[in-house]
Amino acid sequence: MWAGRCAARLLVGVLSLVGAAASAQQVSRVSVAWTPSADTPQIAQAIDKNLWREQGLDVQLVAFPTGREALEALIGGQVDFASMAEFPAVTAAMRQQKFGVLAVLSKYRGNRIIARDIELKSVRDLAGRKIATTLGTNSHFALDWELQTAGVSAEIINAAPPDNVPALVRGDVDAAFMFPAFYDQAQRALGPRYRELITPGYVTNMLLVGTAEIIEKRPAEVRKVLSALLKADALVAANPTETQETILRVVGRAANIDAIRSRWPDYKYELTLDGELLDLMVREGQWIRNRGLVRNVEPSAQLFRAYVSDGPLKTLDASRVRLP
Repeated sequence: MWAGRCAARLLVGVLSLVGAAASAQQVSRVSVAWTPSADTPQIAQAIDKNLWREQGLDVQLVAFPTGREALEALIGGQVDFASMAEFPAVTAAMRQQKFGVLAVLSKYRGNRIIARDIELKSVRDLAGRKIATTLGTNSHFALDWELQTAGVSAEIINAAPPDNVPALVRGDVDAAFMFPAFYDQAQRALGPRYRELITPGYVTNMLLVGTAEIIEKRPAEVRKVLSALLKADALVAANPTETQETILRVVGRAANIDAIRSRWPDYKYELTLDGELLDLMVREGQWIRNRGLVRNVEPSAQLFRAYVSDGPLKTLDASRVRLP
C-alpha cells in the first residue's frame, strides 16, 4: 500500500511538471518598440496591470527615442510591434516596405509653435522669422502646412530634435516647431520669454504597427496584443487620474506628472482605425513627394489603405473600425 501511495504521488508530481511545461510552452514571446511617454498610455497600463501576461504573452519592451527609430527596428525584424506617429509609416509605405498598421492608439491635438519673446497671436506673426524644426519629419510637415495655410513665408532652419530648445535659448532662431516631448524643457529654459501658439491644423495619430510576418503568420498573437490594449484602453477611459500615475510609475524620471495632467485634454485616447487617418496619410504623402523625399510613387488612398491591417481589430470590436 505504501508503495502504491508513493507511485501515486510520483505520478501526480510528473503530471504537475508536464502541466507546467505545457503552460510554459503556451506563453508566446513578442517584442514591442515604443517611446515611453503619455502618447500611448494603453501600453503603460498593459505593462503595469500585466494585461499581456493574462493573454499568454511574454512581451519584451524596447524603448526608442523616436518613432522613426522604432519603425526602422520593426522593418529590420528586430521587433514584432512598434508604436509611432503616422509620418514614419507614410514614408515607409511610399518606399514599399513591409508592415501593417493595426490601430490608432491616440490622437494629439496640442501641437504648438514655441517662440522666444515675440508676440505670437497667429501664424502670421512668424512671417520672415527664423524657425527651427527637424527637416523631413511630421513637425516639418505641420510647420509647412501652417505657413502655407496662413499665406506667409519664413526661414526654416534644420535642427535635430534635442537642438531646437538650445537654438531658441541662444537666440539663433525666433521660434521652433518641435516634438511635444521637448515642450516642458523649452518652457523651463525660456522662463518669462516663453511664448506658444497651438496649431490645430495637424493632428498627430499615434499608431500601433506590426511586421508583415507576424500579421500574416501569427495572427493569434496579433489579436492577443490588441485584446490587452483594448482592456488597457478601457482603463484609460474609466480612470484618467490613475492612468496618469501609471504612466509616471512605468516611465519613471522621464515623465513629468504636472505636464502629463496639463496636456491630457489635448489627447483623444481610443483604439480605432478611421478615415481621418487615411486622409492625413495622403496629405503627408503628397508633401513627401512634392519635396522629393520619395519619388515615383503616387500617394493615393488606395496605397495607404493597403497598409492598414484592419482585420484583427475588426474581429475583436468591429465598431472601432471606421474605414472607407
